[in-house]
Amino acid sequence: MMVRYFLLFSIFIGLLNNSSSAQSTEFGLFLGTSSYKGELNNALFNFRLVQPAVGILYRKNFNNHWAYRLGINFGTVAGDDALSNNEYQNNRNLSFRSRLIDGQAILEFNFFPYQIANPESRFTPFVFGGIGVYHFNPQAELDGEWYDLQPLGTEGQGTSAYPDREKYKRLAFSLPFGGGVKIKFTRRFGMTIEAGARKIYTDYLDDVSTTYPEKDVLLAENGELAVIFSDRSVDGQAITNAKRQRGNASDNDWFMFTGITLNYTLSSKYGDNCTPFKGKLR
Repeated sequence: MMVRYFLLFSIFIGLLNNSSSAQSTEFGLFLGTSSYKGELNNALFNFRLVQPAVGILYRKNFNNHWAYRLGINFGTVAGDDALSNNEYQNNRNLSFRSRLIDGQAILEFNFFPYQIANPESRFTPFVFGGIGVYHFNPQAELDGEWYDLQPLGTEGQGTSAYPDREKYKRLAFSLPFGGGVKIKFTRRFGMTIEAGARKIYTDYLDDVSTTYPEKDVLLAENGELAVIFSDRSVDGQAITNAKRQRGNASDNDWFMFTGITLNYTLSSKYGDNCTPFKGKLR
């Protein structure tokens, strides 16, 4: 289904691309934050858990209202049960971080006419949506050293006792969407302020989803580190926790990028009903 969606989106972009002979292009540098919502953080934006993020993008404006962009962001998401006000989470005592590489192909709609290359443009609110691909790698810390969690199978993935639990893939599709404001400074420079959520189709961004596995099975087949990172509960009753809820598999995780993008255009014309700008850019 995701491949089909990507193909349809690519065809649509191609049709738009052929619909205008006067299109302006922009390059941008994104500076902002990344955050996540899942088992170890209940809010998509939590000031205590946001992490710095950067990115670059290329934007092509079909006209004053429609544009598409290709971009890649780099950020980190994190969660920590110790920061929760929930007693169950405090006792569960799990934490993680995951570095993200997030690529997007996005279609944008400007509510007001806007292009940096257009001398009449000033600002506009806008919305966007598209398709993306991202890579994540959840890790947890022990004695000052960070360990990759996916190879450990902390919920019994890869063991004979849980054949229905396969190790999750760390490269997957996403559906990015959001909105913001575009502001023009000069005929060369502009700025975008935006927030963009990513709908994803895994509950393992934080390596937490289902139930605690049997400790002896995990120890025998996945090793001691898997046992340690599987159950770090304060009460230390790892055996009695087996088959108890560790996460919520019916609610997939999310992540988000929020920040500003500094945009620069090289174009000396802009597309508005295929009409080029004939003036000079300074």
